[in-house]
Amino acid sequence: VAVAASIVILSSGQWAACRFYVLPSVWPWYAKYSGTAQSKSIDPQPMGCSDADNRAITALLGVLTTLISLSRRAE
Repeated sequence: VAVAASIVILSSGQWAACRFYVLPSVWPWYAKYSGTAQSKSIDPQPMGCSDADNRAITALLGVLTTLISLSRRAE
């Protein structure tokens, strides 16, 4: 249960960091260069934060599935 709780905390933390810290700080910088020649080389979603929502959901569903499986075997 401690490992599952750790995975949930870390996965939720990574999602929250990307959603509420990294992406809001990158977006004004990206918007400043929008429409210029440099905008094509700037990625609006930095590495590690691309598709953060789906990765967090996948990790949380994996933990939920594991806990359900372990609870069925405990009976």
